[in-house]
Amino acid sequence: MGLPASGTISASDINIEAARVGTTNAPLAIQTGTAGAGSLVKLYEDATPSPVDQNSPYAYSEFYGKSFTSPPVACGGDVTASGNIGYYQLEATVGSNTGAIIVYFNPRAVPDGIEVIYNSTKYNTLTSNSEGYAGATSGYLNFVGYDSYNNCSASYLVTNSPYTVNNFVWNGNSFGENGTTSSTGTFVSGQFNLRTSSSPFVVYTMVIPKPSASPASIQVNNLGLCGTGSAPTVFDIHIICPATLPSFTTNSVNSTFQGACCATQNQTYYFAKNAIPTPGGSVDEITIDTNTLPQVGNLVFSNNTGATALANGYYKITSNSAILVGNGVVTSISTGCGSCTTDFQSSADAPEAGICLQIINLTYSHNGSGTFPAAGDSVFDENDNPVVSGYYKFNGCFVYKTTLNVVDSGWPQGTCC
Repeated sequence: MGLPASGTISASDINIEAARVGTTNAPLAIQTGTAGAGSLVKLYEDATPSPVDQNSPYAYSEFYGKSFTSPPVACGGDVTASGNIGYYQLEATVGSNTGAIIVYFNPRAVPDGIEVIYNSTKYNTLTSNSEGYAGATSGYLNFVGYDSYNNCSASYLVTNSPYTVNNFVWNGNSFGENGTTSSTGTFVSGQFNLRTSSSPFVVYTMVIPKPSASPASIQVNNLGLCGTGSAPTVFDIHIICPATLPSFTTNSVNSTFQGACCATQNQTYYFAKNAIPTPGGSVDEITIDTNTLPQVGNLVFSNNTGATALANGYYKITSNSAILVGNGVVTSISTGCGSCTTDFQSSADAPEAGICLQIINLTYSHNGSGTFPAAGDSVFDENDNPVVSGYYKFNGCFVYKTTLNVVDSGWPQGTCC
């Protein structure tokens, strides 16, 4: 909005421009020399179009034409908002490290929308332990919270949109109105993931990939449309500095559980841990999960920055279990991997002297790692029963010999070639 370029200017005016209550105690500079912390002059050290002179002598005329610049918060910190209906804007510095930035968001009960902008890209996909995947229409804020709170259902908000709301910015200690307004635009049903229960609170996880040293900041935008008076909109934001996501070893995507159980485990993929409200702690505190493998509700990726979500399908994570992924989130974990075998075409057993006359027309299987059975592999017939001792023809002119159902040493051989 900006302060006037001339005329009367007061401490109240300067406070309000800085998203503070007009009557906030606000000494001009506190001390001679360089302005002290908590003073109006210090508050405007990053003002636009130019900072207020930080060195004495000080004068209110220094504030003519200045606009307050909201100070960023540093990643690793927490921010809580509590206020009336409005659009809340926060910049956070995330440093030069690469990896995944994780934002944990607790809307508490009153529905609130969220999006994070990094390098001109908007992110709005959320997940949680209890609710799982909570995606939203691209380009829109993602609303989460309690569906039936005081005329704040998804259908009500969509029907009555757009809204004109006050803008709130971070003033270094809290969010405050800056005297401007924004239009919300028309809402769509695809941007709402509201719950039917208001308790317990749910902490949602968002991952923002940061593959390069710069840019070094993110913009967090929130929209509260339902809080007022004694029941304001309240939400908590926890921003985790960029770091490499934890990894796990698995297979390339497979369409079946058993297929994943038997697939080659030669891929390194990554996941983001969720969080919960700290049991017995303050309402704004969270505890990040300590799981070492993906669990239901986790976002999973093919790279350590979280740039590419895993494809839908099954991925083995232990000797006896595999996760099912949908929309880049673990939807379930199945256990009970069966024995792994590979099908191949074989003849029936025959004496060695007549084996070359046999027809290869049966589907057998083996438990080896190759396409066809090798010495030491076990072989099973079309009913998954162990084959009997004998000679068997396969792959055109090759023969394998078994004792019971195990291929003998020195076999297969090109007996019929």
